[in-house]
Amino acid sequence: MKGIHLILLTAFFLTGFTATAQDKTQGVIHYDLTMFLHASLKPDQLQYKDMIPETANSQEVLYFKGNKSKISRQQPEELHTEEGANVKIQMGNNELAFYEDGASGKAWALTEAGGKKVLTQKEHPDADKIRAGKNTRTILGFVCKEVNVQSKTGPLTLWVTSELPFRGGPLHTWTSEGAVLGVDSKKFKAVATAINYEPVKEDVVNIPSL
Repeated sequence: MKGIHLILLTAFFLTGFTATAQDKTQGVIHYDLTMFLHASLKPDQLQYKDMIPETANSQEVLYFKGNKSKISRQQPEELHTEEGANVKIQMGNNELAFYEDGASGKAWALTEAGGKKVLTQKEHPDADKIRAGKNTRTILGFVCKEVNVQSKTGPLTLWVTSELPFRGGPLHTWTSEGAVLGVDSKKFKAVATAINYEPVKEDVVNIPSL
């Protein structure tokens, strides 16, 4: 009788272990974005500084499957100033999605204008503009290392983990070191707020045929 109980108990634990195993090669990551509007104003726009708030918030969602990923962005809502003016913040050029293909090392932006969709290949930053930092930051349980990049918009600090299968992250950031879970700069910042390991269809992360 004791032998039967032991066998059943062992089988139960094995079944439970199998059911809780996760496939961490695919899933969805949610990012919170903050744009520092005053710091982003061009010289000819400074006259509007007192009419707009200092920051605007948005979100991005990244889908990944293996070394492929796709990011879609939610634009900030229209802002209403105390003076009664309506301010629309546009992040990116009518961009619908941004794709990274780790196998080819290439990236594409999908935009739409005048009812027509266009795919444009994007360049990654040169290796000589990327420097490893000394600090670490824990985001969603991942110990991320500091990577500093000199981009077209100014210096960026990326928080990167090599524990996920893709490269790159929010706001077109990219490094060969791994997945970007956080970004800090004078004009904007981003941080991953949730990661869900779940099935992602191939056509979600594949470059669309136009």
